[in-house]
Amino acid sequence: MSTSTLKILISGAGIAGPCLAYWLTKTRLDISITIIERSPTPRVAGQSIDIRGPAIQIIKDMKLEEAIRSRHTTEEGTAFLDSSGKVFAQFGAGETFTAEYEILRADLCGLFLEATEGLSNVQYIYGDSVKSLEQTEKKVNVTFTGGSQDTFDLVVAADGGTSKTRSMILNEQILKDSYNFLGQYIAFFSIPSQPTDPKIWQWYNAPKGLCIMLRPHRTLSTVGAYLCITMPARGRRDPAVEEAIDKGTEASKQILHKYIENVGWQAKRVLEGMDHAEDFYMSRAAQVKLPKWTNGRALVLGDAAFATFGVGTTLAIESAYILAGELSKIQSSDDVPQALERYEEVFRPLYLKMEELPPGFPQWVFPQTSWGLWLRDSLLWIVGKTKLYKIFQGGSEEKWKLPSYDWAGS
Repeated sequence: MSTSTLKILISGAGIAGPCLAYWLTKTRLDISITIIERSPTPRVAGQSIDIRGPAIQIIKDMKLEEAIRSRHTTEEGTAFLDSSGKVFAQFGAGETFTAEYEILRADLCGLFLEATEGLSNVQYIYGDSVKSLEQTEKKVNVTFTGGSQDTFDLVVAADGGTSKTRSMILNEQILKDSYNFLGQYIAFFSIPSQPTDPKIWQWYNAPKGLCIMLRPHRTLSTVGAYLCITMPARGRRDPAVEEAIDKGTEASKQILHKYIENVGWQAKRVLEGMDHAEDFYMSRAAQVKLPKWTNGRALVLGDAAFATFGVGTTLAIESAYILAGELSKIQSSDDVPQALERYEEVFRPLYLKMEELPPGFPQWVFPQTSWGLWLRDSLLWIVGKTKLYKIFQGGSEEKWKLPSYDWAGS
């Protein structure tokens, strides 16, 4: 750029924000990036996530593939179980459920952090957040909850599906009905492992939308436990669960005891482990769908823009890559709004190929009745035996092809 340093603020130090910072430092722009994170320290908890499609090539270009593989959760596939623990349907790695690249969220965030925090033009600030922002034609004036103020050429909200910054960037008409609760509550935490724990994702369902899952960790001492409560329809909420989540960790654990303790399989072990878990987290499963992501010199990115069950990590990585690529073309700060518009034009068609959840999801995967559970299990058995899912996997490379950019120093 022929003008002064481009100042960029990124709200959120999860996946999309640090990934964007990495690729921005690979452009020919003279930039200064501030990443602000509400948490006082880097988050060390998080569930197992996967990387799919062209996002795999992006992490290879970041030279992180070996590091990600070394932090693989060791999950070798997915098995669906009955109440006695007997497997009735099983899928290998790369076959629909378990991806080739499985990693704990905290591990992936840590790798992105390591790739950027030592750079001279990237600064991390923890324990603070955006209180308000005001856009002018040339700048974005930001006030932080800690009391400080600053001015930026670009502000990126990458602070998750429940983003507080989103409503400061987009107007009420755009935000209307954008947060879609899927009718499911999910808790995840670590429990002590046992010698008999297999290196597979164990998935057990009970009627009334209740589910227990165990997933391997790369450490031998723990496994990941997941408890799900699914309502009969999207958007429907359980008042008791809502109240418990709002009250905090102890109340959430108590409500899970009430719902899960008599469902069978390893409920007793999982609940006992939950009582002592220090990384417990419970949330509402939701999808964020917006008709527009950008506004002048600001935009939403990652889950703040398009939280999508199952592909959120992939979308975050791909969107960060494309946003940085479109910004790499600007000649001065005056071009930022046009670059954001180009980003949306390029990425939205790719996003639309991935954002639609199957009709009835997650209710058909987590049935309410014994009959619904039998029907789902029968379908899983048939699909697992016949490998029907492979019919839908052809041509995937072309389907998810990303644009290429001229990265400096790549």
